[in-house]
Amino acid sequence: MIAISILQCILYLFVIPFCMGITFTKHFDEKYNTVGNILTCGFLSELAVFQVLFLLFYKLDRNLAELTWASSSILFVVSLVSIIFGFKSIKKIALPKFDLGFLVFVLFSVYMVVMRNLQGVNDGDDSFVIGNALTTLTTNYFYKIDYYTGKFITSTSYSRHMLASNSIFIAFLSKVTFIHPAILAHRILGSFVLILHNAIIYNISVLLFDDKKEKYRSVFASFVSLMTIWDFHSYLTDSTFILSRAWQGKAQFVALSIPFAIMLLLMIGENAGKKNIIYVFIAVLCTASVSMTPVAIVLLTLSLAVGSVCVGIAVKKIGVILKMIPALSPMAAFAVLFYLFLK
Repeated sequence: MIAISILQCILYLFVIPFCMGITFTKHFDEKYNTVGNILTCGFLSELAVFQVLFLLFYKLDRNLAELTWASSSILFVVSLVSIIFGFKSIKKIALPKFDLGFLVFVLFSVYMVVMRNLQGVNDGDDSFVIGNALTTLTTNYFYKIDYYTGKFITSTSYSRHMLASNSIFIAFLSKVTFIHPAILAHRILGSFVLILHNAIIYNISVLLFDDKKEKYRSVFASFVSLMTIWDFHSYLTDSTFILSRAWQGKAQFVALSIPFAIMLLLMIGENAGKKNIIYVFIAVLCTASVSMTPVAIVLLTLSLAVGSVCVGIAVKKIGVILKMIPALSPMAAFAVLFYLFLK
């Protein structure tokens, strides 16, 4: 059983994201077609697919067992199609320069993962996410049973959580890996998200420093990691989200969505908005971000809108701003759903 659980974790957190990520990164410039970028793009795509299916199954009043079968089947099919059409791009995966600076950054990353498991801080969100994940896993219902009392929920105030499928995704992973939701979230998913966060930071350093200043990439990435570690001196700091609570929805948004949005804006600026695949992935990022927290409807929309204006002015291309409008269309749809849920 342990061997099956390990294999299932590898399948859903590495193999499927890697296959799905190739769909987008094969269209990026070769230097951005890194393993970290592929896994991050793939994991966000996995969350986006699950979010759409969850909302559909919730609307149809279906259960977790049916959602699990549908999600697994669709993820397998999408991954298979993606790897078939993107197999050749595997040979073009860019590898970092394994110098002393990069090894220091890797050591910082390993240290962050180890310490987050030794000094994890849990709060009210922990009981909400794990409570709902465990309740969903044991009852098969989505957000319909109070995880404290076991009674059916009648309060409309609970509806504001309906768009966030983070707890249901943990229940889904727990069902297919046979691992308790608390263990899966605290130990495995949190560490995985932290690895992806560091991969994004390194990719941002690739964007900021060209080949002539390649030696500064590891220095920048290590500095950001060091500041994150240094700031983790209590549960009240910003770094608490990135380090100890990376498996929670809002923390995933801070650790993955925001830095990845910055990276995409830098990529748009570098090619003056010519690569339309980036805008397609922004739509995927929007969908995945709402699955983490409905607050993303406002925060990520404003961030990308303002960012696109700044980039458009910098490169003197109004097309950058105009292309961002359809890319943000999922947020408009989620805003309408959020309003309908609260009615």
